[in-house]
Amino acid sequence: MSRYRFELAAEQDDAALRRVLADTPMDGRIAVSFRRDPSYFDAAVVHGRFSQTVVGRDTDTGRIVGFGVRSVREMFVNGKPLPIGYLSSLRILPPYRNLALVARGYAHFRQLHGDGRTRLYLTTIAEGNERALATLTSGRAGLPPYYPAGRFVTVAIPVAADRGRLAEAVGRARGDWPGTEGRRLVPSGRQHRRRDGICVLPASFDDLPAVLAFWASVGPLRQFFPRYGPADFFCPGATFRDLQPHDVLIARRAGRIVGTLGVWNQNAFRQTVVERYSYPLRCVRPLYNAWAALRRRPPLPPAGAAFRSVTASLPVVADNAADVFETLLEHAIGRASQEASAHLLVGLHEDDPLLPIAARRAAARYVTRLYYVCWEDGEELRRQLDGRRPYLELGTL
Repeated sequence: MSRYRFELAAEQDDAALRRVLADTPMDGRIAVSFRRDPSYFDAAVVHGRFSQTVVGRDTDTGRIVGFGVRSVREMFVNGKPLPIGYLSSLRILPPYRNLALVARGYAHFRQLHGDGRTRLYLTTIAEGNERALATLTSGRAGLPPYYPAGRFVTVAIPVAADRGRLAEAVGRARGDWPGTEGRRLVPSGRQHRRRDGICVLPASFDDLPAVLAFWASVGPLRQFFPRYGPADFFCPGATFRDLQPHDVLIARRAGRIVGTLGVWNQNAFRQTVVERYSYPLRCVRPLYNAWAALRRRPPLPPAGAAFRSVTASLPVVADNAADVFETLLEHAIGRASQEASAHLLVGLHEDDPLLPIAARRAAARYVTRLYYVCWEDGEELRRQLDGRRPYLELGTL
């Protein structure tokens, strides 16, 4: 009998799953862990309405030594809606990292795959994580093929300390919406018009049907753009948990919606925590923070503290209009300043024409490699993928 058992996680595993996340930081000059406090399962709502967490358990001790997530949601593939899977959050405690254990975990994924919910999966691996790249893409021990699909780039845009000036850039507030108590925007009493007559305003509940229609018309031009519905927003159990209507910025030109960008504060349920700094960075951190204070730049937090950041969600712009996205970014930075955030995180595929606009403002970037993963029944669909640029929603990864 094998020492390890693979099964679906249950609610009583919540604390153990969070311990695995804390004990498996991503190494680098700044080693960080991706936490899901105070509840792993409450945070998992961002994966969509269907999500499974597979745990590997040491039967000698009962300890969870690793886990991974399989989720499925409807996305636009070649312009048509299809269920597509996402394999994510693969974590294994250091003493247990070996190909045999990974292979057994994927064998369990393949067993679950037999439910027929999807034929094709997406997954990402951090660039620089050579061990994971070598293991998962090896095709050995029965692992499914991994097909490279480019890089997904996350840029961190500093939020300036001058909060009053940037708050004014957000535009007119609507403080009478439910759920906004204690989070009101600074009202300006006027619409803000920018270049070429672009008007940016926070959304209201009443805007949701029009915004959903906009995403349904523009989103399918990207490969794997999710097919969103009313249940994904502004209600209990929504995919976009804690995202309020006024967090979604709508750009209009001549009264027509031409772009959206959300400012999603996930700090209440997802955190990126600094575990340690490399020795050189630890030495220069006090000097850097002194310089950052003078330049109104975000400081490096102490070890054990979380980065203060918000996620730019739903970066959708008709015709990839640079002026629209630039204007939305300016307003999003202003909105982020009201969340006491140090950075606005923007994630886009390396081929996305919107990425250079965000990258010009970036203080740092984080790169992952995107792959298509499939077993035999998904090969035909993978080969049929056309040349549309992939889309990933950063806040749901």
